[in-house]
Amino acid sequence: MHNNSRRAEIARYYAKIKPNDRANIENKLTETIQLELEKYRQKAAARLSPIMDQASDEAEAKGLTTDILASILEQIES
Repeated sequence: MHNNSRRAEIARYYAKIKPNDRANIENKLTETIQLELEKYRQKAAARLSPIMDQASDEAEAKGLTTDILASILEQIES
């Protein structure tokens, strides 16, 4: 319940803010969220990259070539 009352309190204060100030707050929040999402995306990509490299190395060691892969992908697409 405490969480809901806190949200209601924040909503009341937010409703009292001037529209221009509200827009500034929304822009700052949007910017902050976008920056955090980009950081998360970069971390995820950094974790995924070695996994993809390993999968590529294993596929190549087992005889998969770019031509074979292209043929497989063409079959899937058609």
